[in-house]
Amino acid sequence: MVAIVGLMWSAPAIPLAPWVSGAVAPVLGWFLIPVASFMVPVFAIRSVPYSRRKLAWQVFLPLVIGSVLGFVAQGAGEDAALKERGRWADAKVVAVKNENSHKTARCTLQKLNGQAIKPELEETHGCEDGVERGDTLRIRYDPLEVASPEDEHWEPGSYGAAIAVLATLFVAFGTWGCVRMSRQVP
Repeated sequence: MVAIVGLMWSAPAIPLAPWVSGAVAPVLGWFLIPVASFMVPVFAIRSVPYSRRKLAWQVFLPLVIGSVLGFVAQGAGEDAALKERGRWADAKVVAVKNENSHKTARCTLQKLNGQAIKPELEETHGCEDGVERGDTLRIRYDPLEVASPEDEHWEPGSYGAAIAVLATLFVAFGTWGCVRMSRQVP
């Protein structure tokens, strides 16, 4: 659990190598660590007769909570990165991807001096309907190009309570599920 929070928070907050923050962190934080927390009890109950494995669903809840914890921790890390090293700038929309589809719209931005801003601005962060190529937006961006940019309405969020509640639920439900399953072992 600490690995989920630490890795997902540190990927955008501490500028890690691009291959770590771009590919490894989401795979570990959103998938592998929660799946491992689910699979350990499942493999531990292999010796339990099939008719008594009906309680195995109880370890599924920590899997879901762990995945949500990964998303929240990444959001906290991106906010921390933008708060600490982010810069405000006026940016011109160079291109809008997926604007007429059901996929998330993404705006390719560049500063007024022509310097590209990466990564792209997502729909939920300011690339809403009505934003077109050539528009100028006020954004906060990460000069190290790790954290996603935000529009002018961005304010740093408070994730401490959400992470604490999710971590507590993760431990509580994981312990509860494993204890209930171990009581069923003959």
